[in-house]
Amino acid sequence: MNTNATPAPEPQLDPRTALASINQAVAATRASTEPNTAVIYFVWAAAYLAGYGLLHGAAFGWLPLAYGTALLIGAAILFAAVAYTAVLGIRSGSGIRGDSKFAGMAYGLSWMGGFAAVAVFSIAFSKLMVNGDQLVTGWLINAVAILVVGIMYMAGSAVFQDRPMFILGVCFTVLNIAGLIAGASAFISIFAIGGPVLFTAAGITMLVLRRRDNTAAVK
Repeated sequence: MNTNATPAPEPQLDPRTALASINQAVAATRASTEPNTAVIYFVWAAAYLAGYGLLHGAAFGWLPLAYGTALLIGAAILFAAVAYTAVLGIRSGSGIRGDSKFAGMAYGLSWMGGFAAVAVFSIAFSKLMVNGDQLVTGWLINAVAILVVGIMYMAGSAVFQDRPMFILGVCFTVLNIAGLIAGASAFISIFAIGGPVLFTAAGITMLVLRRRDNTAAVK
């Protein structure tokens, strides 16, 4: 009687299964460490719609609100969106180490620093234009703010290798130039409509790309 047991064959590793597991792990790690860019874009779309909507209503009389008051409220809404973006950027690096952590933290702080400078400029320029046309004052202050937004998105695309972010930054830069050429009254209308449209389109694009990446990771 043969007492030597035949060893069970070792299971063969399926490369496709292994690759799918790796992709799933990478996708899960990215989801847990990276902020949801689509949500950020939708927050900004709402901020632009509310902020520039108030300015438009005050400037053209369909809201019972002084333009100066609308400018202050709109600025507060946009600064809240900046703070939200900055906090998410800083928190995105909390679970990781090295260059990626520094990049997220530095980008978040850059948003805060850029708009702190815009706030100081706005106060100084408002004092300088105290007897000037409030519509013109708001026009130029907002143009500087949008300049910072465009630069930050284009710089962020280089940091995070994100092409849609670069396209968004270019679109806002072009929109800003168009608003400066069109004049103070048209500028508000352009950004009350164009800002929310651009951010909503960017948010939908990021949702589609995120879903595509998650689907590819499962396969």
